[in-house]
Formats: sequence, structure tokens, C-alpha cells
Amino acid sequence: MLRRWWRRKSDDDNYDSDMDEIPDEGELVREGDLVELREHVPANRLAFQRWYADPEIASLLRHDLEPLTEIQSRGYFDAFILPLSARGLCYAIHERASGRLIGTTALTDFTRRRGSGRSALFRIVIGEKDAWGHGYGTEATRLVAEEGFEEHDLDEVRLEVFRHNPRAIAAYRRVGFHITGEHVEWVNRRKIELQVIEMALDRDDFETTDDEDDSDDDVSEDDDRDFDETSDDADDVEDLDNKAESRR
Repeated sequence: MLRRWWRRKSDDDNYDSDMDEIPDEGELVREGDLVELREHVPANRLAFQRWYADPEIASLLRHDLEPLTEIQSRGYFDAFILPLSARGLCYAIHERASGRLIGTTALTDFTRRRGSGRSALFRIVIGEKDAWGHGYGTEATRLVAEEGFEEHDLDEVRLEVFRHNPRAIAAYRRVGFHITGEHVEWVNRRKIELQVIEMALDRDDFETTDDEDDSDDDVSEDDDRDFDETSDDADDVEDLDNKAESRR
């Protein structure tokens, strides 16, 4: 992305040398009603480092449950986020109304599985806490799924989410993800077991869900509802509990 920007700058006869700085907003990739997906730029690094230093975000996101140090998050952003974004696989999430950067999301770990076609792992974090509960994460998830199926020829998008993050589980279900399994990881430093739920979204299921969403002209306030203990989400988690109990 930066290479393209420098090329545009050098080709622009009307370019003002006083404006010789890296842009603070990346190129638009895909937009929805609430958020836009854009390419990452170096100016996003500070926000990224702030998000990953937050213990609450780390507890919902990182498999070791530990925040990143400044050095760790800087290295992660420069060596992973920026290159992946330049390849069209990692996206900055901006609030559409204000243009504010509120999170990041990506497709990684591409595989070709027998019987399920081409697959990728979905990752997302809404780093600005005042943006939680407004449907931004749900719409960003839907936009990344669209990008994956339409631009990267995916047959399946999969993800992992911690059992102690029920709001995320509910949001993924609204996009069309279904629970496919679970596994347990041992967090040595905390001396606890981390319960991880596995989910997947098939191309056909997403297209059906997307068609249903398009048929509704109103934006439902239920898009931001909390995890409902009487919903299908809770039923699926309870089924996993029953299976785990039967194995003991």
C-alpha cells in the first residue's frame, strides 16, 4: 500500500511538497452502514499499541490472556499487521460517521481442507471501548466475510472465540457462523484452563443470511443485544457442555 502511495505522489504534477507525509487514513476496501474497512497505515500503530496493552481486551482476545508490551505490540504491528494489510488481508475498522479508527480485523491461516474447500481464520478486535455494543463488530465481521468470499475465493471462514466472551459468540451467530466444536488450552502463567469455542461460516450459509438481512429495511436494535441465555447460542454451548460431561 505504501509503495502505491509513493508512486501516486511522484506521478502527481500538482503535488504540494508541504504535504509530504504519510497519509493517516488508508485506502477504502469495503464500506457498510456503520463502519468502513480500510488499509492500515503506520499512523494506526499508536492506537493498536494502546488496545493490546489493555488487560480487559487481552482477556477477551489473547490465548495467553496477557497484554502486550510496547515493544511486542510495535513489532506485531510492523512485522505482521502492515504487511498483511498491504496484501489485502488485514483491515483497519473505521467508524463511518466520524472516520475514527476503532479496531482491526484480518483473514489469516489460509488452508485448503478436503471436503470444505479453501478456508481462512477470521480475527477481529474493536479496540475503542466506547464503540462496544453499537453493532460495529457485527457489521465489520459481515464485511470481512464478504471480502473473503468475493475477493479471496473462500469457501469457509472459521474463527475461535473464548467461552467467556458470549457477546462475541452472539454477534458471530448473527452473521451466520455456527459452532463446530471446542477445545481447551492450558494457560500456564495463570494456571487455568482456557475454553475455546470453534465456529465456521460457509459461503452458502452466508449468502442466505445476507439475503435475509437485505430483506429487512430497518436496522434492528437487537443487533446490539447481550448474549441471550434462551437463544440458539446458549443451546449450542449447553450441548458442548453435555458432550464434555459425557466424556469425563
